[in-house]
Amino acid sequence: MKPILKRHLLASGVLATLALSGTATASDKCAIDIIQGYAPADTKITSATPTAAPVAHCRIEGTITTTNPGPNEVNFRLQLPDEGWTGRYFFIGMGGSAGYVPSDSQVPAGNPLLGGFAVAGTDTGRQGHMLDWDFLLESEAKALDHRDRGAHVTNVAAQQITRSYYDTDKIYRYMSGCSGGGRMGTEAVERHPEDFDGVIIGAPGEWTTILSFIYNAQQMTREPGAWLSPAKLAILENKVTAHCDALDGAEDGIIWDERACTYDFDQLKCDSGDGAECLTAAELKSVKAILDGPIGPGGKPLRPGWPISNMTGWSGFLGPVPPPWSPEASMENLPKSSGGYVIASTMANVYMRPGIDVLTEIDLTNQAHIDAWREGQEKVGFGVPFKADLNKFSANGGKVILWNGVSDPCCLDTKMNEYYHKVAEKAGGIAKVDEFAKYYRIPGMTHCGGGTGPQDAPDQMIRAMIDWVENGKAPEKIVAHRGAERTKLMFADPKTGQVSGVLIPPPKGAPHDFTLCPYPQVPTFDKAMARVEGAVHDAKNWSCKSPG
Repeated sequence: MKPILKRHLLASGVLATLALSGTATASDKCAIDIIQGYAPADTKITSATPTAAPVAHCRIEGTITTTNPGPNEVNFRLQLPDEGWTGRYFFIGMGGSAGYVPSDSQVPAGNPLLGGFAVAGTDTGRQGHMLDWDFLLESEAKALDHRDRGAHVTNVAAQQITRSYYDTDKIYRYMSGCSGGGRMGTEAVERHPEDFDGVIIGAPGEWTTILSFIYNAQQMTREPGAWLSPAKLAILENKVTAHCDALDGAEDGIIWDERACTYDFDQLKCDSGDGAECLTAAELKSVKAILDGPIGPGGKPLRPGWPISNMTGWSGFLGPVPPPWSPEASMENLPKSSGGYVIASTMANVYMRPGIDVLTEIDLTNQAHIDAWREGQEKVGFGVPFKADLNKFSANGGKVILWNGVSDPCCLDTKMNEYYHKVAEKAGGIAKVDEFAKYYRIPGMTHCGGGTGPQDAPDQMIRAMIDWVENGKAPEKIVAHRGAERTKLMFADPKTGQVSGVLIPPPKGAPHDFTLCPYPQVPTFDKAMARVEGAVHDAKNWSCKSPG
């Protein structure tokens, strides 16, 4: 008798009778006592409910008690489709600091049930606003669970239940997330290499990310008029795009590599006063400061500045309204404050001291302040630099796709590039890392989406990952899309074409195909097609080539 079938029989006498008579259905198994019989000892199933939408499935709620350190309670949800299960398991990467148990994937958006996946997610062991990290000070257990343990124990329990529920020893295990979800994916492949077969990691950021939020919040409050409005940033984006669009050989309204773009902003200085199409002296100083990036002790840069492309993406972190701002981490406050300032304030509460004013009490050129920040990260065990060692993950047969928006001001593409090269160094070189890891730069995309980039890049990467894990076909050129008639959302409702759980607004611009190339290859337009109307928007006219 199979071990899994034995657990079925032990779980419920009723189910055993039905199974032996051949009349058991998926809904028969969707009961607390049955699911509890499948779960690990540290897991308590609180509900198991046959649910109709978005497809018929068993919706399971539960908690896992973590110890040493602990105890702490990790909440999770598992959704198991009644029919059409593909043998695939999907874990939802959560943005920000998580804080709730998800049903829908964030990036890509939608419920993976619609793609035939079993779906799991967790609050990472805490309940609260997704931009509030004060809970890291509550206990060592909460900090550890949020960092990686809460996701790990959820995956252990949810995967065990999934195998038992479908009476199989084999499932394909995937994870996708961006920003905080990308951080969760990075922690998973580094610390728990046995948890997944394929992980798609978007824009996880790194330890200096919050320092740039502090720096830019200080720049926005440096003097009266220093704040950069969304309207002014839109003007700058249009001018920069017009100036740098053709650098890649294709005039398509997109800057494919912001590092090649330069622009003389001095020419936009207002002759006097202020105006819609010009920059005041204070605004001009702010633009240059943000592009330069934060300067640390000894005049050395702490990290690169924000990208010059798709500058409207800056507003998500500089705020929709001018200062003064409240640091309160709440949904009500966000439209009235700066997202970067709110995140920086709550992280400074954790790393420095509660109630510290990041605008006036942190000096990034002061080595003692930088040291205190690093010590705070080490003390709580969160926010420390990634190890960039994926050798165990590779040895387990795991595959990873790294991606980053070229125009992301939060979590820089240049820092993801650094991470990729560190992984390669520890793996034995680019050729070796290419066997299990691919890295894609997404033009036009700001933080996790939006901008003028593709709308379905993460969706297409999941499709590519499935082909890699299940069929052994390594990803090469990936085509993503912008525009309702071209975009192919993996978790969309087949009846409406709509997706749930949307956090990132869709990109703007005409319908367009994006050729995404595995690093270090770059997308290259066939110049012979330059005079053909619409050719620049068609993926067949683009190819991936080595740079130079």
